[in-house]
Amino acid sequence: MEKYLAVLKEHHFKITPRRKAVLELFLRQKRYLGPYEIKQMLGKESLEVGLPSIYRILEELEGAGILAKIEHGSRRLYYSLCRKPHIDHHHFVCSKCNKVEEVEFCNFPEISSFIEEKLNAKVQHHFLRIEGLCSECRRKESP
Repeated sequence: MEKYLAVLKEHHFKITPRRKAVLELFLRQKRYLGPYEIKQMLGKESLEVGLPSIYRILEELEGAGILAKIEHGSRRLYYSLCRKPHIDHHHFVCSKCNKVEEVEFCNFPEISSFIEEKLNAKVQHHFLRIEGLCSECRRKESP
């Protein structure tokens, strides 16, 4: 938790009970969460937070590099905790249980150079989501 609070401070965000509660939810989960689900979970913890506030907190945490935004095939937005903020990585999402794991390998500098050379463009950011079955779901499916 401390490294995330330090990142918030670096980005000049106050450590509010609501921001801290949302962060704690993500730290307990190993999968992505959506705004409505977060609202329900916070309500069970007796912390009533409106959806506009939840969306704002999620955007702030994403902007600080703490969360990654994931658009699911259903066109709904979800967020996943970045275990190592500020380090280039990608996300593997299990298509069965929604577990999210970080993949620290990133070969993007070569791809970025290729894009910039071929398109005469400037790459500023990238996000790669890889989908498949996690080891646990694969094990459950094996005969």
